[in-house]
Amino acid sequence: GYDRGHLVPAADMAFSEEAMSETFYMSNVAPQVRAFNMGIWRELEELTRDWAKKFRHLYVVSGPVLTERPIDWIGDNEVAVPARFYKVLLDLSEPEYKAIAWIIPNEESDKPLTEYATTVDEVERLTGIDFFPELMDEALEAELEGHFDNDLWRLNPKKYDLRVKKWNNFR
Repeated sequence: GYDRGHLVPAADMAFSEEAMSETFYMSNVAPQVRAFNMGIWRELEELTRDWAKKFRHLYVVSGPVLTERPIDWIGDNEVAVPARFYKVLLDLSEPEYKAIAWIIPNEESDKPLTEYATTVDEVERLTGIDFFPELMDEALEAELEGHFDNDLWRLNPKKYDLRVKKWNNFR
């Protein structure tokens, strides 16, 4: 079976009871392998929550990759099971604008998040979605979306290793 993986975690909407309850709508849920949901995806959610507290102008977009074939289908309603998920972050906090994205297979992983990091442009190419079309001028958009630097996001591999070992026990 699969977990009902949230694209926007309920914990991120704690500011409002209504917003939190809306995270349980099926439009915010996709089938996720349990070890993925409780492992690397959860780690990325935790880090994103930390960054949202740290950076004043953080934009976050998460979703399934449904452009790859073949797609597995489950249940009587034939729900698509994504082979991969993405998360795109754009920080427009002064003085250092930055962007990063991840494309992660919907499976157990003990690899560090840095292994899955990529550019926003790559996620746009894969999904066909233009994530931030009206948010900044074209030159800045090209610069930010075409480049990423793991060091700017200060990923802590030791902290990550401890969490993944713990969460991969949910297999």
